[in-house]
Amino acid sequence: MKQKLDFTGISMIGRFAYAAMCAERYALAKYPNKDWRRLFGWMWQATSEYFDDWYYRFGDILPEFLYEFDYYKPDAFSYLSKEDYDYYSVFLKDIDQNMARLITIPAEISMVYAYSKVPGVGQESIDLVEEAIGILEENKIELPDINKIKFCDFSKRYGYGESFDGTRLSIILNK
Repeated sequence: MKQKLDFTGISMIGRFAYAAMCAERYALAKYPNKDWRRLFGWMWQATSEYFDDWYYRFGDILPEFLYEFDYYKPDAFSYLSKEDYDYYSVFLKDIDQNMARLITIPAEISMVYAYSKVPGVGQESIDLVEEAIGILEENKIELPDINKIKFCDFSKRYGYGESFDGTRLSIILNK
């Protein structure tokens, strides 16, 4: 039995970062020929911005919203340009449900306690991180090192923690 990782002392931004690291590992393992830099470059911006500002831009490319329409409708997307729509609607077309979910989990972590303090240890966000971990384990993909986010202190900023440049944790952007 694997040892369960403890995220209770890790901030929301740290939990987001860990989920993003899980998504990157899955992406590289399952789709090694895709160039993921554009998507993860956008995803990692969340570690240095307010979650809600980031989410409203990134949310438009989540597969559940992106494929709601068969073509670009400018008034259907808050921030997504036609160019980005054309790119992501093709780029994400062939991903499996696990990859779609792993793109979505960090976004859900960013908004699970939107506009409020994190209650208790923020169990809902921990559950989301554990879901990402479960997808990697089911697919026999090595988990990211939790020590890389240990500096993300849950006691700061009402559980959200201090923002930082998450791109330094990215295995895709630092290739």
